[in-house]
Amino acid sequence: MKKPNPRARRCPICSTPSKKKGFTKQGRQRWYCKECRYSFTATDHRQKHAQEFAEFLTYITTTTPRRLGAPNTRTWDRKHAWCWQTRPIWTPTGQVYDQVFIDGTYIAYNWCVLIAYTREGVIAYQLCDRESKSAYLALLRRLPAPIVATTDGAAGALAAIKQEWPTTRIQRCLVHVQRNIRQVTTTRPQTHAHKALYKLALDLTKITTREGAIAWQNSLHAFHGLYDTWLAEKTYREETRLENIPSFARKNKKWWYTHTTTRRIVGSLDRYVKQGVLFTFLDPSLDVSTVLESTTNRLEGGVNAPLKEFLHIHRGWSQPHLLTALDYWLYSRSINTQPMSDFASNKVQTRKKPVSVPSDKPAEIDTHINMERPWEDGLNIRKGQIGS
Repeated sequence: MKKPNPRARRCPICSTPSKKKGFTKQGRQRWYCKECRYSFTATDHRQKHAQEFAEFLTYITTTTPRRLGAPNTRTWDRKHAWCWQTRPIWTPTGQVYDQVFIDGTYIAYNWCVLIAYTREGVIAYQLCDRESKSAYLALLRRLPAPIVATTDGAAGALAAIKQEWPTTRIQRCLVHVQRNIRQVTTTRPQTHAHKALYKLALDLTKITTREGAIAWQNSLHAFHGLYDTWLAEKTYREETRLENIPSFARKNKKWWYTHTTTRRIVGSLDRYVKQGVLFTFLDPSLDVSTVLESTTNRLEGGVNAPLKEFLHIHRGWSQPHLLTALDYWLYSRSINTQPMSDFASNKVQTRKKPVSVPSDKPAEIDTHINMERPWEDGLNIRKGQIGS
């Protein structure tokens, strides 16, 4: 008696090795079981799932709408519903980088995404409700301290770097500093002081050498020599009409500085120079192998802006779908080398519902007031009908 092929498909009813019996109209192999006389076709779901997962990855990592590749969007949603339960695996490399850019951007459903970025790509991200110190600490604790951290100056980021990365030098983004000055002076300043201050802002982002940094600091010192008297001008309450008093001085201020906003921005420039955070990228004592940058433009334009565009094109996602797509989108721009096709089997485990154990204790008092049935006192849990 001829033995069955060990690679033969087994019958799904009796598990008996079957024999080949021609092909279907679609060209698939048909199998036949002699025991139960059942004819069936064997489908390799792994290949089908791999194709569906590849289509899903293309959809959630690009701006191509799914309707261009499917005749029916509802059919596409039904076939790829299982893909939304998967997640990528972020593997920290432990590498110490010369420079790390950190920044936060706000997305739908009131989420804030904190991103750590290098020249090579995204290295980590953290979801939070706002750019707080605790949120940044959760992000920085997963990474080794770099030599230089570039930030836009958020208070939470600075506090977290000081606590978690005490040896890391800080580089303030010069574009953000320039933007803060422009909010005070505008692009068409009218006074001589604002024209000089705006000139300092324009020159700040053009500095590429230590000599240029020294010349800029000398210009800031010259600004103080020319306009410190102007910055010290005061306005008194008794000489000002009630509607012209600023909001910060309406309670108990007898006087205030006339040019408060300008004085504040000039004071911040003095503080940055004293702390040495404006020109860290030009410090020759830093042991770095790459040229340091003075702005967070690489993160702002390379990740934040494309992320906003991506989420705008795919607007309408539910919150779980948006967070899943965000995870894959950032992973596709990360430094991790594991291909995303390997995550088809990495499904999120559903939480089991807690089993309630019956107790022998008496029922607790219910303090809920039943407004629909006000004739019930609602103080005790009752069962069954109320006797007449």
